[in-house]
Formats: sequence, structure tokens, C-alpha cells
Amino acid sequence: MSFQDLPDDWPEHPIIDPAIFIDVVDLMATVADREAGAIYVLVCYPSGQLAQPCVITELDEQAFGNKAALFEPFTRLTDTLDGCALVVIVARPGRRQTVDSDREWHEAAARVCRDAGMPLLAVAVATPQAIWRMDESRGQESAIA
Repeated sequence: MSFQDLPDDWPEHPIIDPAIFIDVVDLMATVADREAGAIYVLVCYPSGQLAQPCVITELDEQAFGNKAALFEPFTRLTDTLDGCALVVIVARPGRRQTVDSDREWHEAAARVCRDAGMPLLAVAVATPQAIWRMDESRGQESAIA
């Protein structure tokens, strides 16, 4: 499957719908960002539909040292978009398995969202070879596509 398999009306569906989620991640996370590394924060309406995709491409030592700080500005969106939620995509090179840094990004996003009372709908990892959704309860991959 790939983003080319997305139905024409995919923006009308919650992006975490299992029928489209991996393909949406494939659409959002460019090959260049998977090779260089990036974090995508997808802001969603309360319905789960995509409101605004955001990408942070220049991940320096400060970003890696304080991953939570990267997500904190997004929690302020609840003031303007009541009930919004986040989806996070970790785009990176390397193994097609979950690594410690994937778990750390997942944990940081979950902690920041929890503290702000904002739902974290999903976390996915996209490498040049594979895309998978991380399991919310254990920070492990739940499916590889």
C-alpha cells in the first residue's frame, strides 16, 4: 500500500482509521525527510480529520535533548481549536524496527499531551523501507507495512 491507494475522500475520514492511516503517513512523510530525519505533528479536529500538518526538519542536539519542548507549542492550539488532537510521525533513516529514540519521541509526545489534556491519537514511524504505527500502551510497533 502507498499514498497512491488513498481514496479521493480521505480528508473526510479520521486519519487514524486503520484503512487509511499508514497511507496517510506515507503521504505526509517525504522520502527526503525519512532519509534526513524529521518530526511531523498532525493537528486534527475533534473528529480525527486532519486540520493542519506541521513538520520540523532541522532537529538539532537541543531538540533531541528536550523532545517534550518540541511538542509543547502545539498544546496551545486548544485555545483556538477546541478539542483538537495530535498525531506524531517520526521520520528517520535506519532500521525498520522500533528503536529507543522512537520510544522517547512517543513518550515525550504522550507526556506533553497528557499534561495539556490533549489527546494523542497515534504515533507512527516512517523509514525509507517501512511505515508502522506504534502501540500506545507499550511504545512498540503494532503493524509494519
